[in-house]
Formats: sequence, C-alpha cells, structure tokens
Amino acid sequence: MLPPPNVTGVLTLGHMLGDTVMDALARRARMRGLATVWVPGLDHAGLATQVEVRRRLAKQGVAFDDLPRETALREIERWVEEHTTRILGQTRAGGFSVDWNRFRYTMDPASQRATRQVFVELYRQGLIYRGERMVNWDPKLRTAISDLEVVYAEESATLLYLSYRWADGSPGGIEVATVRPETIFGDVAIAVHPDDARYAAQLGREVIVPLSGRRVPIIADPAVDPAFGAGALKVTPRHDLVDHEIGGRHPELARPPDILDERGRLESSWVPPEYVGLDREEARTRITEDLGRAGLIVREVPFRHAVGRSERSEVPIEPRLSTQWFVRMAPLAAPVIAAVRRHEIRIHPERWERTFFRWMEGIQDWCISRQVLWGHPIPVAHCRACGKDSVELEPPSACVHCGARDLVPDPDVLDTWFTSWLWPFAALGWPEPTSDLAHYFPTTVLVTGRDIMFFWVARMMMAGYQFPGARPFSDVYFTGMLRDPAGRRMSKHLGNSPDPLDVTRERGADALRFALVFPNPTDEDGAFGPGPLDGARNFLTKLWNVVRFALPFVPEGTPPPPGPPELGPSTALENRWLLARYRRTAEEVDDALAAFAPTRAATALHGFVWHDLADRYVEIAKETLLGHRGDGALREARATLLYVLDRTLRLLHPLVPHVTEELWHALPHDGDLLALAAWPRPDEAPADPLAEVEMEPLLEAVRWLRNLRAEERVEPGATVRAWIRPAGPEVARVLERERRTIERLARVAPLDWLSADAPAPERTGTRVAAFGECFLERPAATAAGLDALEREREKLAEIVTRTRDRLSDGGFRARAPPEVVRETEEKLRELEARVRRIDEHLKAGASSGSPA
Repeated sequence: MLPPPNVTGVLTLGHMLGDTVMDALARRARMRGLATVWVPGLDHAGLATQVEVRRRLAKQGVAFDDLPRETALREIERWVEEHTTRILGQTRAGGFSVDWNRFRYTMDPASQRATRQVFVELYRQGLIYRGERMVNWDPKLRTAISDLEVVYAEESATLLYLSYRWADGSPGGIEVATVRPETIFGDVAIAVHPDDARYAAQLGREVIVPLSGRRVPIIADPAVDPAFGAGALKVTPRHDLVDHEIGGRHPELARPPDILDERGRLESSWVPPEYVGLDREEARTRITEDLGRAGLIVREVPFRHAVGRSERSEVPIEPRLSTQWFVRMAPLAAPVIAAVRRHEIRIHPERWERTFFRWMEGIQDWCISRQVLWGHPIPVAHCRACGKDSVELEPPSACVHCGARDLVPDPDVLDTWFTSWLWPFAALGWPEPTSDLAHYFPTTVLVTGRDIMFFWVARMMMAGYQFPGARPFSDVYFTGMLRDPAGRRMSKHLGNSPDPLDVTRERGADALRFALVFPNPTDEDGAFGPGPLDGARNFLTKLWNVVRFALPFVPEGTPPPPGPPELGPSTALENRWLLARYRRTAEEVDDALAAFAPTRAATALHGFVWHDLADRYVEIAKETLLGHRGDGALREARATLLYVLDRTLRLLHPLVPHVTEELWHALPHDGDLLALAAWPRPDEAPADPLAEVEMEPLLEAVRWLRNLRAEERVEPGATVRAWIRPAGPEVARVLERERRTIERLARVAPLDWLSADAPAPERTGTRVAAFGECFLERPAATAAGLDALEREREKLAEIVTRTRDRLSDGGFRARAPPEVVRETEEKLRELEARVRRIDEHLKAGASSGSPA
C-alpha cells in the first residue's frame, strides 16, 4: 500500500525516497511473475488541511472562522482539488508503477462507510467511549489533539517563587514555584510530599491564593517532588495532568471551573474581573507585574523546561479537561505486541523493534474527536428527549431508544488517523467482500517513515487484527529522514525540500531515484544535495555509454541472448571473469532486495557497472570486439557482453526504470517492455572462482604499471619497457598468458619476466604488490621535470611536518577517535613513502647528468 500523502501540500523528496524503495520492490516482484498490486491514494488530512486553508485565507485578509460553514468547506475542497492534481503529477513524474485504476481517497464514499462501520463496531464493543479527560488543547485551532501531535522542546522561562500568605493572618506563608502565574486562580490546594519534614506541621492549614482572596488548604500527596522549587506545588486540577490526578485523590477539595476558555483567555467567576478576557500570555505579564507590586514574588529564577507545542499551529498546548471521544487502546495493542514478538509482522531495520515495544506497552487511550470542520463526522446522534446517544451504521431519523425525532448530530469530526488506520484493507474494498480484498489481503510490504510509526503503522496493525482479523502486512520497512544542509528534516511544514518536479525536470527522474538510494543508506538519516545527484547522473551516463559502445558490434538481426554463452576450454579469461562477476552481483542484488536493503543492491550494481563492466571488461575486450583476435573470439565476446548487458539492465530496472527501458529496446530483446521481462536468476550464469582469482594479478599488474608511469612522469603516448618478477609459478602462468593484454592496457613493451634471483634492472621505478614486483623503465630526466619534482617534494615535506606535529600532540591522541588517529598515521606513512620515491628520482636524475 502506498502511504497516502496528505493533501496539505506537495510531495517532498522524503516522499520520493519512500516511493522509490516501494517501486523497486513492486517492480522486482512483478518481474518475478508475482501478481503485484501497488495501491495509490490520498489522505484528506482533516486538521492539517484546515490549518493550511486557514493560512492561505489569512494571507488574503480573510478570517476562516468568519466564513459560513458551506463557504469554508468549498475553500477546503478547492484546496484539495488543486493539490491533488499537483501530487498526482509528482507521482507520475517519478515513474512509480502504482495501479491508478485502484486509486483511493480517504474521504471517498467507500472510506466514509468503512470509517463509520469501525466506529459503530468499537462503540458497541465498549472500546469507544466519551468521557471528560485531560487532553492536549490547541487554543489557536480550538481543538483537542493527540499526544503524538505535540512536539516538545526545551525553552527558557522564568520560575517565580510566590508567597501564599497564611489565611489566619500569621506572618509569612508558604513558597510555591511556578512558571504559569496566570493559572493561580484555578488553585484548589497547595500540596507537599507526605515525607517532607519541612511542612509536616503545616498540613491542614490554609493559605490565601495571591490576588484572589480565596482560601485553600495545604495537603500531602506523594506526587509532589520535594526537590523542585521550594517543595510545595500549587494544585490546579483543570489545567495540569498531575494536578488533576492529585485532585482525584482528594475528593474533599473544591471542584473548580475552567479558568481558561477554548481560545486560551482567562474566564470564570474565580478570576478577578480585571483579568477576565486576557490572553494567557498577556495575563502572565500583567499578573506577574501585579504580584510584584503586591510584594508576593519572593524571587525570580531563569529556568529551562520542556514546552509542548502543537505540531500544526506551533502554539503551546494547553492541558485542559474536556469531554471527548476516546478509543481504549490496550485491548487492541495486545495481539499486535504478540504478533511482532513472534515475527508474524517483521520490522526492518530490526533496531526499531525496541522503540515500537516501548510505546505499545505503555499505550494510552486515543482521543479521536476533533473540534474542526473538515473530516469524517462522528456517527453519533444525541436525543434531546431521552438524553441517550444513537450510534448506527446509517444516520438514524429517530432515536433508537425512545423513538423521538429530536436528534442532534455530534458536532465534532474524527481524527484523520481514524480513517488512515484502516488503509491496508479499506483501500482494497473492506467492509465489502471484494475480489481484491480476498486476493491481496493481508498485504505484503509497507514502506514508510519511522516518524509515523505510532501515528499510523502501529494503529494499522491493531486495526488489521481487530477488523479483518489478520496482520495487515508481513513486513514494515522504515526509511530514514532526508535532511537539508542545516541538518533539519525535509518536510512540507518547514518548506525546506526542493520540489521533486523541479529536480526531475533538471536532473531526470532516474537520476533522482538513484541518488535517493545511493550512496546514503535508505534506512538512515542523511543530508541530500547536489553530490548524490551528480553521482547518479555520472553513473547513468556511464551505463548509457557502455550500451552505446556495444551497439556497433551488434549486427542487425542478432537474436536476444537466451542465456549465457557456452564456455569452452579456449574461452578468454575476461569473458569467464565477467560472467562470474555478474553472477555474484545478481546474487547480492537478489539478497539485498529480499532483505529490504536497496542501498546494498544499488551499491553492488554501481560497482559492477562502473568498475567491472565499463572500466575493466570493456577495456580488455575492445581488441577482441574489433576483430583483432579472430571471428570465434569476437562472437564469444559479443555474446558475453550482450548477455551481461541484458541481465544487468533487468537488475537495474526497478531502481532506474526509464533509462533501462530505453537502453533495453536499443539492444536485441524479446517482449514489449523490460518492465514485464523475467527477473534474472543468478544461477543462470556460471560461477567461476578460478577466473576471479586469475584476473586479480592481471588487473593489479596494469594498475601498478599505470601508477609507475604517473610517478615516473612518462609521457601519456609513450611506450616504455617493463619487467615483472611474479610471486609464484601460478601467477607467472597467468601473467604470461595475458602478456598482450597487460602490454596494451599499461602501454608497455616489451614486458619481460624476472626470475626470483635476477637483479633489478637499472634506472627503473619499482613497486611491490601481491602478485610480485614490477619495474618500469625510467625516462631520461629533464631540468623541467626535476624542478617540478623539487616543488612537489617541498609541498609534501610541509604536509609531513604538520602531520608529524599533529600526531606528536598528546591532546590530539587523547581527543580524537581511534579510527581518526589510525587514518592519520596511515596518511603519514604514505606521505613519507612518496617523499622517498621523489628523492630516488632526484638522485637518479642528478647522477644521469640531466641537461640544463
């Protein structure tokens, strides 16, 4: 199931990351011949969408709250229509192979029926109830929000130590510390810890609430932290969760009214008239000033504490007693916890299981009612005649209890997630017994961000077991979070993500897709910028060029490769080696995608195409493909190259579908679409560990001889003499057989062999490697060349000195991670070796009497 994006805005690169991973899995499954459905959709995102519409209207000078209901709904629907078009365009531009015929919307008629049925079922089972509870209240949006919609961060405040004077007129009083003096008018007591000896003699006494004249008692309660402030806590039951719990344990206390209204303004008869109507922030300032003038502030202390803000409006939430609808979550969570523990549902990466269990095992009831306009109405009708509620699948015309027709619909709407948690089965047609539901549920894979693990993923698991009675999916893969250069998560809310449409137009869909999965692991957080996009473009260009290189060697009418070419005793080493390397790559890609590790698959393909196929095989086989080694060798090389290109394009297709489809059609092929071609079986190609071993000394010899050419400053077009002292007879046999290839690739001739006891040739540069020792004839020194070496040596000597100083600094070794120290030591060894080699060149040049 495609996690339905909210219609609050446009897709971000984070959405594209998840969609790319999903598409890779879906395309691979389709190519493997599995019946594969990937269901797209959109989420109405009730509260969040209404917030965005409110913002847009505010910029136009229109207050959302002043609009008639029908006008406000039309504005919301206009927003939804505009953003639906944009989001679907972004999804199509990414080339994601969703089934558009099955598109769903969480406010479509089928979703409305499913949502209503779930509410009714849970209500009748006693799992939905209405009650007065302490909720997170957003005073700007004037709605309750769930715990998961509150974002906590450390903020600075002032901790006021207030004097609550003794009610009997005795001098002094009790000190109470608070950062919210505006709530003092809701106080019903001062609580101290029962074991706090400082206040044992004061229990039962009364004090005066500052600025109000009301008397409240001093009580004992174990919830008080004696170490905070002065150890005494003001108890405001309707505006703090801990205080509410204390009030519940002390029924003798007064029952206070709300002192803050739904907008966060002071109200009620307990509030002195001069403060009624003030916003909580303004009231805090006024009351602090008045407390100071009254001599009731003992001291003020700067204070850092966690402040919860609404994720949508960004204002501080207000703990508030409110009558809301709730779902009892503990009974729903139990089967899910058991299912994940027995791996009936698997979480990838596995490290997120601990976080999942911690939340599930401490789960709280879910507040599902929202005091907003946009959303599914709560399917409850209240009877004015008998006072009871009717909760029915179809809206009742009369009370089901007394038959009266005086019914009032519940004014609230359901939390958006109350529909979204049904997505795996509702999007397939539930509660109707559709063929899709029968065939595709339970679904297989969910790919999403870990930020909605609890908002959505855990709740979907609960809904799956509660309603259809099965796991909603077998595997959940959590992607990491893409971050901007400042380290912030890319999101619609922050507006810090480039528009994927813009990136696609500039770079291409496949470059964007590949950059999202390589090189940064898809399951880890990481910055995203031009670097990965440049790398992806270069990789796809390399792939394009390999196919372009191959095409001139493919005569018209060449059939597509049904399988790997037949290998014989005379098969060239490079052909055996390429087939073996392809097989290893195919195995790695298969294993990686099966293990939900797309970056590992992309890494294997990148290395194979870039290094094995383009840099090594093409260079080695070019002479054969040009016909310089006979027709038989040409046919074998062509067959090898065509087979590997065909199968490699198939392996790459799930990640980069556009360029692979284009290139596949340029080569001999069977079928109309690469997207429907068979997924390659790794064991189709032969395993050949011997070829892989034998190719190593050839590649190493070419690499080291090329390095020596650069160090000795041999002109690029010049051919110089070289020698190799092989490390053993088997290496010698391979190198002798491949002498012609080494000479051509390293531009050396003649290439001769040295026995173990033969002296080193004079005037040569040398390197020792695993395959043996290689020597390169040193060109005659020139004055300009020696001057350049001298300058290079001076620069290297300065770096060597700085690196030695750094390593000799005890502070560096103490502070730096061990791996950094090791890297610095290795860097010093390499620098010193380079200086030594330059000294040898300079000494040889001086002894040869180079011309002035």
